[in-house]
Amino acid sequence: MEETMKALVYDGPGKYGLTDVSVPVILKPTDVIAKVTLAAICTSDIHQVRGEIADAVYPRIQGHEFCAEVVETGSGVKNLKAGDRCMVLPGTFCGQCDMCRSGRFILCRDGGIFGNINMEGCHAEYIRIPRAEQTMFPIPEGLTEEDVIMLPDMLATGWFGITNAGFTEGGSVAVIGVGPVGQCACLLAKKAFNARQVIAVDTLQYRLDIAKNAGNADVVINPAQDKAVKKLMEATGGAGVDLVIETAGIKATFDLAVRAAKMNGIISTVAVPAAPFEVNMPSIVFRNLTIKAGIQNGAGIRKMMKMIMAGKIDSRFLLTHRAPLNDIEKGYDVFGNQKDNCMKWLITPYER
Repeated sequence: MEETMKALVYDGPGKYGLTDVSVPVILKPTDVIAKVTLAAICTSDIHQVRGEIADAVYPRIQGHEFCAEVVETGSGVKNLKAGDRCMVLPGTFCGQCDMCRSGRFILCRDGGIFGNINMEGCHAEYIRIPRAEQTMFPIPEGLTEEDVIMLPDMLATGWFGITNAGFTEGGSVAVIGVGPVGQCACLLAKKAFNARQVIAVDTLQYRLDIAKNAGNADVVINPAQDKAVKKLMEATGGAGVDLVIETAGIKATFDLAVRAAKMNGIISTVAVPAAPFEVNMPSIVFRNLTIKAGIQNGAGIRKMMKMIMAGKIDSRFLLTHRAPLNDIEKGYDVFGNQKDNCMKWLITPYER
C-alpha cells in the first residue's frame, strides 16, 4: 500500500478539494483499514462544506456513506478478514453506555460520525474504521455494493422517521421533501409498512417524477405549481394524513407539515436544520399533534437487509450519477446544487 492517497478534505467554510493525505494506519486493536469501494455524497456533507454545521472540525476528510473492502485488521479483530466486502455504518458506538444499552447508538457518549468531529471520512481511497466488528456488515453473497449503499444511512433514516412515530401498517403518509431520505421514506412506507396512501411533496418536479415512477407515491404535490394544502386535503377526503415525515428542516416545510397532519396526527422530522426557526405552537396544541424528531439510530438495518435480499425493497433507482474519486469536486457541485436531476452521486475508486 502507498504512503499517501487521494481524499476530499474540508478545510473551512467554502474550502474543500481533492488532495494528497497520508494513508491511515491501525491505531487500536479493534481497528480495520479498508479500501473504499463505493461511496456517496450526503446532503449533510454539503451542509458541512458550506459551513452550516456549527461543531464541524477541520481539516477533515469528508463522507460517511460507503462500502469498503477489508485490507488490514487490528489484533483484536476476529470476525473480519482481508478481502471481506462490507457495508459500513455512518458512525461508531461503544455498545456500553446508557444510550447504547437503550438502542440509541447515534447518541453514544463515546461514539462518532465518519467525516465529522472525531473521525476521518470515506471520500478517500482508504479509511480507518474503529470498532470494526460492530461497524462493518459483510455484504451477503449475491448482493452488490449498489444494492446496499443506501441502507446504513438513507434507508435507515427513512425507517427511523416511520418507526419513531409509532406508525402502524395501513395508515396514510405524506413525505415533505423527497430528496434521497424522503424517497427512502416513501419506498419504505409503501413497500415495507403497507401504507394505504403515500403523498410526496417537493418543489422539484424531477424528484416527484422519480417517486411516482418508482411506484412509491400515490399522489405527488408540487407547492411551486399547486396549492399544496388544498390538493393534499382533496387527496385525503379533507382529513389530512396520519403521519407527516418532514425531511427539509426549514420553516416553510415544517409549517406545511403542521397543516397536512390530521387531528391527533404525528409529525416526524428527520431533518438537520441549518438554523433555528419558529413553529406554530397554537395549531400544534389545539389540533393535538405529536412532534417526533431525531437522528436515525441504525435500527431496522437487519430487517431491511432481509427485505433487500427478498426483493421487497430496492433503492437502486436513487443512484442516478457516478464517477471516480477524481471527479468528486464536480460531484459536490452537481449534487449540492441539484443539477442534472441528480438524486444521488456515487463515488467509485480513484483512477490513476
